[in-house]
Amino acid sequence: MARRFVEHVRRQQPWLSKLCDQLLEPLVETLRNGAADMTALAEAFPRDTIMHLLGLYPGDRDLVSMLVADIFPTSGPLPGQDGAGAAAMRMLTDYLQGEVVRRRRAPGDDLMSELVRAHTDCPEALPHDELISVLTGLIVAGYPQIAAGIETGVVLMMRHPDRAVFLDDPVGARLFVDEVLRYDAPVQFTPAPRIPTKAVVLSGVTIPAGAQVWPVLGAANRDPGVFSQPDEFRPGRDGSRHLSFGGGAHYCLGAELVYLEMSMLLRRLRHRLPDLAPAQPPCQRFGRLRGFTSVPVIRGER
Repeated sequence: MARRFVEHVRRQQPWLSKLCDQLLEPLVETLRNGAADMTALAEAFPRDTIMHLLGLYPGDRDLVSMLVADIFPTSGPLPGQDGAGAAAMRMLTDYLQGEVVRRRRAPGDDLMSELVRAHTDCPEALPHDELISVLTGLIVAGYPQIAAGIETGVVLMMRHPDRAVFLDDPVGARLFVDEVLRYDAPVQFTPAPRIPTKAVVLSGVTIPAGAQVWPVLGAANRDPGVFSQPDEFRPGRDGSRHLSFGGGAHYCLGAELVYLEMSMLLRRLRHRLPDLAPAQPPCQRFGRLRGFTSVPVIRGER
């Protein structure tokens, strides 16, 4: 599944490049005469991308955005509107069930059709329930987390203009994105708790059997035993990888898409708007999802 996903994403790079430029044009025009908020662009690019990759009808954007907004806050150790989240998850699952039925009848050249074909060819390797679970995960995690990463990347570009030079070439841009994800991970907690089968002691603290343990990815990414000067934003770090994509069997399926979208958009911003500057201090988002609720920007002196 990971191989199919990466291959499909790479084939879509020309379309992504075109979408990126289309979304940038109104922002550039707005900034000719005043300020703009970067959060709209940060959300639109990954949302429209995942919908295109899956072959979803563009007119369903508002529906998908509404459902994801209700679902996302309820996953993780922080309180959320559980009733709204459960209802939204059922609606999203029903929506995807209908889309899968349509792909069986008339497959297209989209990722959902490809996964449906994989299920049809080998249902024991990709059961129907798992197919729906994967599609749900791609939507729920397919754009809010990337949007948060883009928001953070824009803020760090402006705070560290000397390090934004990494965005001047594709290799450096990937290093810049890696450090954004380490420095302030879009998701700070694992999506599900770990539950010990017997009592364990960690750093002098006893964790009883059956307890819910929520590992904090954001803390691991700032571990001074792993990262030198972890509280500094330093693209191009050597050594250990961050844990923002998880690891092993739980490594993020969409990691390649994250790198592609974030590096593409941040590079275009650097090229088109090299004098981008804060109009007001950005408003940090706290909770299950990081990033910013607003990133007001203007063009500086040219």
